Amino acid sequence: MTREELDLLKRSEDYILAIELTSGEQFFAEIVMVVDEPPTPDVFLLKVTREPDGVFVASTTAGQSILLAEISRVAPIPGVNYPESL
Repeated sequence: MTREELDLLKRSEDYILAIELTSGEQFFAEIVMVVDEPPTPDVFLLKVTREPDGVFVASTTAGQSILLAEISRVAPIPGVNYPESL
């Protein structure tokens, strides 16, 4: 993940982004909290799916913690209105 992508991730709490892991897995996630501090920099997120009408729905009620080192790419989702500050 680039420095710009990490900055985007940090600014995106409570927003939904596209995430790609180093394993190749791709998914949409609502970002709950980013902890960029030792010993384990990670992101807490809730995986979501996009319905045909464009609405995002949680795919599980359990959140996940993923190490930042396991994330290869972070991107805004085309067609989603984000605030200008993002």
